[in-house]
Amino acid sequence: MHLAYATQTFKALTPYRKTVVAEAVNQGLPAQRPLFMHYPDDDGTYDIQYEYLFGRDLLVAPVYRPGKQAWSTYLPKDNWVHLWTGEHFTGGDTVEVQAPLGQMPVFYRADSAFASLFEKIGAKH
Repeated sequence: MHLAYATQTFKALTPYRKTVVAEAVNQGLPAQRPLFMHYPDDDGTYDIQYEYLFGRDLLVAPVYRPGKQAWSTYLPKDNWVHLWTGEHFTGGDTVEVQAPLGQMPVFYRADSAFASLFEKIGAKH
């Protein structure tokens, strides 16, 4: 992803980011959340150290090893959509997705109120 795409993605996420920040201000919820915060009954979420939820609806799995073009990611028990490809996944297991430079694994909850926004972002890239 070129820097311009990153900037466009950041800008396109503005409505969602505003909602996440409002939750932080009004409810004291962190913007960056551990998976178990929203999936306390999913035992697989408790040992995850490198993935996080941004708000309730975006799961981010940074690629922290150099040279990786694919990445394994645990998805909590929910219905997830890969932001960049639109591929649907049922959570509760680890999945492997392509992770080229600039497109780290990001998933959104399929039933998110922001699903159409996320879908538009993914379609642009």
